[in-house]
Amino acid sequence: MTENKTLSPLTPPRILISGAGIAGLALARRLDSMGIAYTLIEQRDSMQQSTSGIALPFNAIKALEVLGLDQAVLASAHQVKEVVYCKPSGRILSKASLQQPPINQAPYVALQRSQLHQILSKDLAQNIHFSTSLTDVKQSTNGPATCTFTDSRLNGEFDLIVAAEGINSPLRQQFCGQKDSIVDYQIPNWRFIVEMPDHGLQPTYMLGRTELFMVYPVSPDTLYCYAHVYDEAGQYSTGDAKQHLMQIFSHFRGSATEILSKLDDIDVIPGRLRSVDKPYFSNGRVVYVGDAANACSPLLQQGAAAAFEDIICLSTQLKKQGLDDAITAYQQLRSDRIHWVHHASDAPIAKMKMMQSPIAAFARNTVIRLKGPINVQGWRKLAQQDGLVV
Repeated sequence: MTENKTLSPLTPPRILISGAGIAGLALARRLDSMGIAYTLIEQRDSMQQSTSGIALPFNAIKALEVLGLDQAVLASAHQVKEVVYCKPSGRILSKASLQQPPINQAPYVALQRSQLHQILSKDLAQNIHFSTSLTDVKQSTNGPATCTFTDSRLNGEFDLIVAAEGINSPLRQQFCGQKDSIVDYQIPNWRFIVEMPDHGLQPTYMLGRTELFMVYPVSPDTLYCYAHVYDEAGQYSTGDAKQHLMQIFSHFRGSATEILSKLDDIDVIPGRLRSVDKPYFSNGRVVYVGDAANACSPLLQQGAAAAFEDIICLSTQLKKQGLDDAITAYQQLRSDRIHWVHHASDAPIAKMKMMQSPIAAFARNTVIRLKGPINVQGWRKLAQQDGLVV
């Protein structure tokens, strides 16, 4: 019989954080500030470096304020003031200010992803066990899990395992009860950073039928670019990324024309638009945060924001009450908001195939003209909810 080792509220839990990306690093910093010990592992051999960008809407900045990191991020980031949606020709469909209620609760900013990693990892590198991953986890009933690692010196029992491993989380796949918890929308995408001195741009979304080309400034001279297309036949899933971009977006005008002319000197990161099939919160003493829990499309730019909110909620509950009650409270407190974000982000993407029809694309554009940019519509609804549990 397995011994019941339920922790009392006064017993410090032995916490394992699996993954030193945005979610794992933010959790480590939060636990440090609360005086809670942890072990942090990362399968990579060094801190993640990326030639991509990241946009942080108002609720991400509000969460960073709770984490004590807002000023460091704002000092490195570029603030934007409006969002523009236009057709491939450059004709504007709609624009919206980001400085009007209710979405003006905090700045909207963007920065290079590597800069955010540097801020989150400051003074933490010595706490990270690099080139280390879990090889086995055996859970008990209401007790610690026995963990085995590629670095055997860490082998032992942990009261809580936090999966901060991203969308491909091995822990979620092991414990979620099904083999494949990821939805692939048949949409290849490409991300890159391009230098464009004095560009003078605000975030701009150029919409074809299923093609999207987005430019998001991360400094007055630098743009983060994201592009995707619906590709049921799979013709753009492999091969030369730069060639695909030139082929798909050759008819796009405005800033896209100049950006595409610079591709020879740019590192392009290919990927696919994927989500978890539903939000995941916990299985026993394994808790999911960030993309491991709720990966969805970047439509509302909630990847980092949701991760920060997850971490604030989880750490607050760990400080307030016993471990098992904290895990239960984490799920209860995050469930409604995460399910809404997941649905609001992915519902338009799930309809992407329909946009191959010019009639469907025209109807979508008409709604955008009448109601405004899709992501701004979502942010207005998000602003009416309270996402922080502190």
